[in-house]
Amino acid sequence: MGYQSLNFLLFSAAVVLVFYAVGKINRKGQQFVLLAANLAFYIIAGVKYLPFLLVTLFASFFGAKAIGKIYDAADKKLLDAKDIAEKKEIRADSKKKAKKAMLFGVLVSLALLVVCKYLLFILKNVNIVIKKLGAEPIGLFKIILPLGISFYTFMAVGYVLDVYWKRIKAENNFIAYSVFLTYFPHIVQGPIGRYGNFKEQFDVKKGVVLDTQNLAFGAELVIWGLFKKLVIADRLSPFVSTFFDDPKSYSGLVMVIAAVLYSIQIYTDFSGCIDIISGVSEMLGIKLEKNFNHPYFSRTIPEFWRRWHISLGDWFKDFVYFPVSTSAPVKKLKKAFKKRGWKKGELLVASCAPTIVVWVITGVWHGASWNYVAWGMFYAALMVGGNIFADFNKAATEKLKIDTETFSWHLFQIIRTFALCCIGRVFFRAEGLKNALVYFKHMFSSLSLEFILDDKIYTYGMDRDNFILVLVAIAVLFVADLLEEKIPLRKTLAKQNIVFRYAVILLGIFAVLIFGIYGPQFNASEFIYEQF
Repeated sequence: MGYQSLNFLLFSAAVVLVFYAVGKINRKGQQFVLLAANLAFYIIAGVKYLPFLLVTLFASFFGAKAIGKIYDAADKKLLDAKDIAEKKEIRADSKKKAKKAMLFGVLVSLALLVVCKYLLFILKNVNIVIKKLGAEPIGLFKIILPLGISFYTFMAVGYVLDVYWKRIKAENNFIAYSVFLTYFPHIVQGPIGRYGNFKEQFDVKKGVVLDTQNLAFGAELVIWGLFKKLVIADRLSPFVSTFFDDPKSYSGLVMVIAAVLYSIQIYTDFSGCIDIISGVSEMLGIKLEKNFNHPYFSRTIPEFWRRWHISLGDWFKDFVYFPVSTSAPVKKLKKAFKKRGWKKGELLVASCAPTIVVWVITGVWHGASWNYVAWGMFYAALMVGGNIFADFNKAATEKLKIDTETFSWHLFQIIRTFALCCIGRVFFRAEGLKNALVYFKHMFSSLSLEFILDDKIYTYGMDRDNFILVLVAIAVLFVADLLEEKIPLRKTLAKQNIVFRYAVILLGIFAVLIFGIYGPQFNASEFIYEQF
């Protein structure tokens, strides 16, 4: 039941209808409607995946609950403590016990992720070494990769760590937490939700009151997401696949075009999915974490990653970057540089060490393949390099008397950042690291224009009419994103007169129905991020 499918839209409409109908009778019943919908959605995807989700659910809930009990007991003891030394001992003892509970909740969830997603990759690479040593390789076997495991594992781990670090209180209501972790809009492709944000919006005792604005805004977001996915992303898919699936057979500028179009495809595909599920969730009165903020308007790579897959970036910042930057090894390195009086080195260690760790893990999180590791290291190199050469770049712009506040300079920065992202996308899209290197080799082997000049470019999955249509659709997307940078489009549309408002909405619906790539004859693509 793909998010772009009619089945999903009908399923979501039924959930919304029953959700508010039950809410009129007893709003406490809405939690059971959502839980039933979540489990139904996941079971339809594959009942074989359910045990893995349930193990993560139970481990994270009871691990966090144990932490909460330990902290509550310690708080009571602190009230009766006689002096500072006794209080210090109580806190140390509670932290030690809570750490054991935290490790249980975190490691069980992560162990499942590692086994399901990375064990075969590890064994294959071990076998390469074993074969070179002349020994018998380890026998490989098929392992189930549960739907959405990368996303719900990070949500579960984040929840346990938030409780352990006392950012939120442990949830005692198992149903309430279950609704969050299994929530059908975000379980497959995110955003990576935080329980504190979810609970603020959906209190199981109070429920959600029907709000017509939520229904209208949510529906508009769904239409916009379908436009991105069906009109742009799925139309670009066959063209992009032609070159990335067989990079040896092509060369020159056409491969540069394919890399650029893939960058647009993955943006419209992923953000389109997020718009669809965010719209459905908004109709249920629950606003998911923002995951995109017009990333291709970014002027630097760090800014790009603050605008792209925002929930993942925030997760890594809170649970990897800051812990690594305050870890004992990093502190020792900083101290060593400080003793030598190298202030710049101290600052670089503080920023570069956690950046490298984050990007290695980010690459591995996306997939068990060396091309994802290379993709992560590519961005790590860009960010570390940016930190190292920051002073040099500043001095160079001053010496060359470049006005960094002009439109032309900002435009150059945006184009430069987009170009770097397109290079990174080659690692990301290629079928393995070897194919990525082959793609780069053929992409820069010539600057031939023959594919364009003799119209051969229209024979690779998109004819002339589809090329024109997709370029117009991309232009519409560009204008909409540009306007959204300045004004909230849905709120602005809501203020217009009813005729104009509904004309725009109907135009969006008809654009999806008439120009969308859908139906069995087109074999509509699944969302790219479902594989992660």
